[in-house]
Amino acid sequence: MKKTVPLLIIFLLFAPIAFAEKGHMKLLAVREIENGTYEGGVADLYLEIKPGTGRVFLETFPLTKTDTQMSTRLAKAVACDLTQKDCDVFDFFYTITADSAIIAGPSAGSSLAVLTAAMLEGFDLNEKYAATGTINSGGLIGPVGGVKEKVEAAKAIGLKKVLIPSGEMIVTAGNETTNLSYLSKQIGIQVVEVSTLDEALKEFTGKEIKQNYRDINIDSQYKDTMRFLSQSLCNRSKKLQQETKNLKANNNITKALREEATNLTSKAQAAYNSGTYYSSASYCFGANVEYSTLALYTKNLSKATMQQEISKLSSQIEDFSKEIDKRKRETITDLESFMVIKERLNEAKDTLDEAKKLLNATNSTERIIRPIAFAQERINSAYSWASFFGKGGKKFNLNSDVLKKSCQAKISEADERVQYVQLYLPASLASVQKSIKKAQEELRNGNYELCLSTASKAAADVDIVLSVFGVDPGQYKNLLERKLEIVRNNIARQSSKGLFPILGYSYYEYANSLKDSDLFSAMLYSEYALELGNLDIYFKETNGNTKNRIPQPFEFDWKLVSIFLFGIVVGSLITVVVLKSRIRTKDSKRKKKRRLYS
Repeated sequence: MKKTVPLLIIFLLFAPIAFAEKGHMKLLAVREIENGTYEGGVADLYLEIKPGTGRVFLETFPLTKTDTQMSTRLAKAVACDLTQKDCDVFDFFYTITADSAIIAGPSAGSSLAVLTAAMLEGFDLNEKYAATGTINSGGLIGPVGGVKEKVEAAKAIGLKKVLIPSGEMIVTAGNETTNLSYLSKQIGIQVVEVSTLDEALKEFTGKEIKQNYRDINIDSQYKDTMRFLSQSLCNRSKKLQQETKNLKANNNITKALREEATNLTSKAQAAYNSGTYYSSASYCFGANVEYSTLALYTKNLSKATMQQEISKLSSQIEDFSKEIDKRKRETITDLESFMVIKERLNEAKDTLDEAKKLLNATNSTERIIRPIAFAQERINSAYSWASFFGKGGKKFNLNSDVLKKSCQAKISEADERVQYVQLYLPASLASVQKSIKKAQEELRNGNYELCLSTASKAAADVDIVLSVFGVDPGQYKNLLERKLEIVRNNIARQSSKGLFPILGYSYYEYANSLKDSDLFSAMLYSEYALELGNLDIYFKETNGNTKNRIPQPFEFDWKLVSIFLFGIVVGSLITVVVLKSRIRTKDSKRKKKRRLYS
């Protein structure tokens, strides 16, 4: 008894600290059956958060058919970003258990993110609900396969509501089309479409995270710089237009070049007048390529002259690339500027390399004209983008080790999604796999910024396939509008954090300008806007900001303090009771002794 009492008191005092709370929710998945088709499956998803250093651990029983590790890491990062918590002071332990092997992978992303965000905020989840969907940059919940089967599996175990990605209420598999709103009524389960993590979190918990923004606050430096960039490229358009004005367009090729250049110049002017400067710059770049090609066509350059031109442009690329390498990269804007410039210089270099091969393989110079013109204008646009360097802003740790890890993470995210899509659409992502290989090559060469950019765009390319997978083509326009709304909200959220994503906003603006004329390109640029508009989740600020840190051990968390004080009170009461009992026992023994010896 003497040993038991102190141990009991210690247990009551420190139990709240010694044991971490574990979260749980049902996870919807699919599993492959003998005939090669898929049926719905349900697993249990657990999360335990303990004091640590931001690490992520995942265990699955049995092993899932597709890798889920990168989706888990991304889900944790997106949840931490949404809740604005500093997750570097905790480790996250995820466990997925099922009765048989399931296919989880990226489709588990939304559930992982919801559970993480709910635990970080201390929200209670409704465990009669479940969700399916990928989690993408910016908190977008993306489409997945096997939605019908997952809804049926949820009903089979008695769940009441299933959250599915927006746009997947009508799904097509093979020759069968299913309206899930009708199916939900037939089998008696609610099916709700959601687009973002915060929407899903509200469905699960009835609570929402307060947002500190209403609309995009366009950074004045971005606007002024992009206006300058647009003016620079469009002034070149006017100059080239004048230079080629009197050139005779004596064949169909040159006539088409002049017509396209004129058309693009008009679009650029309209975009400039409406204040959409990135779109204006993009149209002027296209016009410049047409005008430059027209000028070279009419000059009848010799093979030797073209070789000299290629050599001159190659030297420009090399010199400017060395100069850019020396520029300080301390902010996300610096990083994005560096990526854009390097991309353009690399495109110019690759184009010139192709031109060299063509020049050596043929005596005809016609096929070499456009590559030279394109390379020349790509270099000019790279010069213009250099004006974004050194615009100030929040400083981040952008050393080579950090950049390398971010690049590796993005490659793994893209590769994981490719594996998932290929379960449903084999051999459909050759161009994406090529981009991933390119990113891996940049990684090996130590070009981590280019690796990150290339891998981000590869991930966006996969997301495009996922976005339209099983979705009725008649819904594509609505899907794009919803995606653009999500991108806009994401940019507004980034702006509220003091981070204006110059690439995210530029691509968003361009997607808006394309939506009525080129739906697929608009969808692609909206995906680019999401992927490249949230780069900060891979990096940490270097200004010591701790405003939104999660309380570390021994910091004041009043909930824990109240539990701790309750433990003290209970422990003290037990101590008093035990001590009084001992005193009474001792008094009783003394009285007995007195009676015996009196």
